[in-house]
Amino acid sequence: MINSCTRSTDGKTFTLSINGEPHIYTNDKEGKRQAILDGLNAIETVAVGQDVYLPSNEALQVVAAVLYPDGIQTEAAYQTVCDVTEKACAHIGYGSEVELGPPAVPFSARGSYRKRYPPVDEQMVLAELALAGTSSTHPRQEVACTILWNKGGIDVYGRHWSKLTAAEQNQIQTQVDAIAEQDGWEKDDSAAAGSYTKPLPVDEAIARSRLDELLRRENGRPVLVSSVVYQAQLGAYGRGFYSNELMLKLQTIISETLQAHGYRPTPQDGEYRPLPVTLAAAAETNLQEKLAALSPVMTEFGQALLLRDVLTAVIGRDQAISEWQAEQLVQDGRIGQALRQLGYQTELTWCQPYHFQPKLGDDRTHQVIFKEVRVKNDPTRKLSLANGLAVFTPAIAIDDVDETLVYLEMIGAKQSVKANWAALVGGGKVHWIGRKRVQLDGMKEHVKIQATLPCGWADHILIHKQASLKEMNPEQPFYLLDDGTGPIPPLFYPMLNKCLALPLLPEWAGYLWENGREHNLITLLDEGDGQGYATWRVLPAAEEWQKLVQFGLQNDDICF
Repeated sequence: MINSCTRSTDGKTFTLSINGEPHIYTNDKEGKRQAILDGLNAIETVAVGQDVYLPSNEALQVVAAVLYPDGIQTEAAYQTVCDVTEKACAHIGYGSEVELGPPAVPFSARGSYRKRYPPVDEQMVLAELALAGTSSTHPRQEVACTILWNKGGIDVYGRHWSKLTAAEQNQIQTQVDAIAEQDGWEKDDSAAAGSYTKPLPVDEAIARSRLDELLRRENGRPVLVSSVVYQAQLGAYGRGFYSNELMLKLQTIISETLQAHGYRPTPQDGEYRPLPVTLAAAAETNLQEKLAALSPVMTEFGQALLLRDVLTAVIGRDQAISEWQAEQLVQDGRIGQALRQLGYQTELTWCQPYHFQPKLGDDRTHQVIFKEVRVKNDPTRKLSLANGLAVFTPAIAIDDVDETLVYLEMIGAKQSVKANWAALVGGGKVHWIGRKRVQLDGMKEHVKIQATLPCGWADHILIHKQASLKEMNPEQPFYLLDDGTGPIPPLFYPMLNKCLALPLLPEWAGYLWENGREHNLITLLDEGDGQGYATWRVLPAAEEWQKLVQFGLQNDDICF
C-alpha cells in the first residue's frame, strides 16, 4: 500500500513509500509516470474465478498521492486524477471500472474494481507506428487508429476490432493510446475514425538556408506567404505540403529569418513586406525645402526628379534601400506630401537613356518622379478639323473622362479659324485631337471669346462654363486650368468658395488642396498632359468638404 509521498527540499525529486519501502523519483513527467506505475503494480489484486481485479479506489489513491501529495483541492484536480488513473490502469492491462459485491467478494470488500485483460504488445504497436506514412496535407506521420486497434484486437483476443465487446474495445484503445503517447504521438480526432500523428523532424539549417536564398533573390520586394511557407517546408522536410499550417519551431525560424533580412514578421494581404524606411528627425527638417532645391531633369515626357537625387536629399548616400522601399517612401508619409506640394507625382517611372534631353551621360536607365502637371508650350502645334485648313493651337485642355473640351485656343487666318470652329461645334460630330476623342453639343456647355490680332489673324477661345468663375454652376463639378507654374491653380480657392456654403479662408487653400486630392475630391485629367494648360476636376461635395474642414480644425491643421 501507499503510505506517503514527500518532495525533496530542492523540489527536484520526491519519495513514494510503497509497502513501507521508500522509492525516489525525479519530480518530472517521466518520474511521476514511473511512480504511478510502480504504485499500481504494488496494489494487492483480487481473484474472482479465473479473473483478476484491481481495487479502483486504491488505484485512485496512488495517482492522487503522486500528483497531489498535499491533497486534492479542486474538482478539476479530482478529474485529472480520474483521467490519469484510467490511462495508467489501461497501460498495465486493467479495463474500466465495474462493481463487485457478494458472493464475488466479501461484503466488506464490495466496491469498484478494474478487471485485468491481456495486455497489448507494446513492441507490436511501436512497430506499426514506425511504418506510418507521411501526410500530404501536414508535415507529419499519420496512421489510422483502427489499424492499430485491429492489430491489438487480433493479438490479444484473436478477433477483429469490430467483433470485440465495448469493454474489450475500450481496453485495447486505451492501451494503444497510452503506448502511442509515450512514443511522442498525438491523437487527432478530427476525422471520423481518428488517427495517430507525429510531427516530422525539422532540418533547421536547410530551412534557414532556403529562406535566406529566397529573400536574397527577392531583393527587398514583398514575398508571398505561400512562397515563404513552401521554401521553409522544402528545407525543413524535403517537400511541401498542401496546408500552410506550421509547427511553432518552423514559425520561429521563419520569423527570425524575415527579421534578419529586414522584413516584418507578420504578413499583410497575403505577403511579407520589408520594413519601411524611417526618416531621422533631422531628415524631416526642412524636407520640402530640400526637395525644392533639387534640379529637375528634362525628359521627352516632361520635367522629372531623379529618384537617386531625392533619396540622397532625404536619407543620404550611405543607407541602401530596395526598389519597393523607395516606392513606399515616395508614395507615403512626409516625402509624398512634400512632393505633391511641389507639384510632383508620387509614382516612380523608369526612363531609358534616350528619354533624357539631353542624355545624362551614364547610359543607364533611371527611376524618375515626373511633374504631375506636364504642360507643353509648343508654338508650332496645329489643328485641322476642316479639310485642308489648319490653325495654330497654343492651348488645348481636354476632359478625357467626359470626352469634352475644357479649353481650346485657335489662332490663324480668319477663314481657317471660322472653318475649324464650325467643324468643332456644329453637328455633334466626334473629333480626335491627338489621341483623345471629343464631342461637343454645340455651345451649350461652353462660352466663346474672340479677338483679332494686330496682324489680322483671328484668335478664338473656347472655354467650358465650369472652368469660368463667372459662368460656372456651383452645384456641378468644376474645372481648374493649370499652367504648371504653381503648386495650386490660382482659381482653386475662389471657385471652391463659390460652390460651398462654408466659411472658407484663403490661407486654407493648401490644406484643402492636399486633402481634397487625398480623398478623390480633386482629380487630374488627361494624366496631367496639356498644351498650354492641364486640367483638374473638382467635386463640390459639400458634406465631404465639411468633414475635411472639421477634421482640420480639430487637429489644428487650419484655424480661424
